[in-house]
Amino acid sequence: MLLAGIVSASQESQALVTKGASLASSKQYDDAISTFNKAISLDPQDADAWFYKGLALSQEHKISEANVAFDHALLLNPNKSNYNIMKGLVLGMQGNYKDAENYVDKGLLLDPNNSEGWATKGIIAETKGDKTEAIFDYKKAIELNPDDTESLIQLYR
Repeated sequence: MLLAGIVSASQESQALVTKGASLASSKQYDDAISTFNKAISLDPQDADAWFYKGLALSQEHKISEANVAFDHALLLNPNKSNYNIMKGLVLGMQGNYKDAENYVDKGLLLDPNNSEGWATKGIIAETKGDKTEAIFDYKKAIELNPDDTESLIQLYR
């Protein structure tokens, strides 16, 4: 019975994560965050719930809270490329470029073909004033994902 209850809570948590991601993609960030919080209350070990909560918080410019959510996701699954990359992005947004680069680099070690990672690396390099590095990173992001219009805009800017 206990195992069935755990499985059921985990399945319900995953359904809430899917719902929250849909809300976030519709830019309903407050509702998404609330939905991710419900998922986390059902299954605090759901790394995706913490990760997507971090994404929604970062969209709301709640960077410190996003940073904490990404820490939880990484504690539960430290070898997920996107978790490391987004942790790096929020650290970069806080001006902590050294640690930001370390997280993004780890994410790219885990998945060298992660175009978002290369774009994030470009954003951090550009923010630091390293245009040569930013150009290289944006080009790599576009090479991996030719539909990455944001990196294309940054490159030509």
